[in-house]
Amino acid sequence: MTSPTTRKLLVIASILMALSALPASLAAAPQRPSPSNSPAGIVALQQEIVSRLSGASELRPGIRLANRSSIENRQEARAFLSELFKRFGLDPKRQAYGVEGENIFAVLSCGKPAAAAVVFGAHYDTARTSPGANDNASGVAAVAAVAQQMKRVRKRSRDVIFVFFDEEERGLRGSRAFAQLLKDEGRIVHSVHTIDQMGWDQDGDRAIELEVPYDGAQELYASAAKALKMNITIHITKETGSDHSAFRKLGFKAVGITEEYRNKDTTPFIHRPGDTYETISFDYLASTTRLITRALEMLVR
Repeated sequence: MTSPTTRKLLVIASILMALSALPASLAAAPQRPSPSNSPAGIVALQQEIVSRLSGASELRPGIRLANRSSIENRQEARAFLSELFKRFGLDPKRQAYGVEGENIFAVLSCGKPAAAAVVFGAHYDTARTSPGANDNASGVAAVAAVAQQMKRVRKRSRDVIFVFFDEEERGLRGSRAFAQLLKDEGRIVHSVHTIDQMGWDQDGDRAIELEVPYDGAQELYASAAKALKMNITIHITKETGSDHSAFRKLGFKAVGITEEYRNKDTTPFIHRPGDTYETISFDYLASTTRLITRALEMLVR
């Protein structure tokens, strides 16, 4: 017969053995999820988006994308992006153009008839040989996170149009088609902000480039950085190789936003198989996302 002390020790041992057999996620104390508007919440969202779009994880059960170049893969991406907008309480719309092209967009209305709009977008397609984590799942993740944050902003004086462009890698076809749509509709547009490649920051300085900024854009982003107490460098370049150029050609005020593409702190894996999830600096991406969010807040209030 065992003593009371021995029985207690046996009970404790059996409990410890049972806990050790549980999966770590169940044995550990439950963790409170980070608020979606916190830096950790933004990083978590953007990690999910980049991972799923670049093939690091399944886009949906049984589907993992090697690229977003083929029509089949772009169709899968479109469905995912539409669901993202729905997740944030936005109504996704599709603009089909050409033979295969299709933009996905959503309007965050301020509720005022004929209000001017601010456009914020990124292209979702890739080169045929690349999973496109940085070019441009990083930009897509920035647009998505900004849309989520802007949905919470009250008393907006302008609409915000969030758009994912198709076929940037084929001559800016998607952004050209969307710019033409806005022009044909007679849409009043305050300014257009596009983002392309925002996941590489090897030197850790969190600097960004504004590409051919419209008058006032540099001051806007500098003011946003100051409001957030962000000590970062904002470079100005004459780069015209991305979606902002399509809008400028039709007379819209536009600016491109990117990592240090011209200042030589940019991904060496552009359009290559090495443009993977593992190369992305999510702290840097979240930092720029916060900056853009504040800039857009300033524009719509």
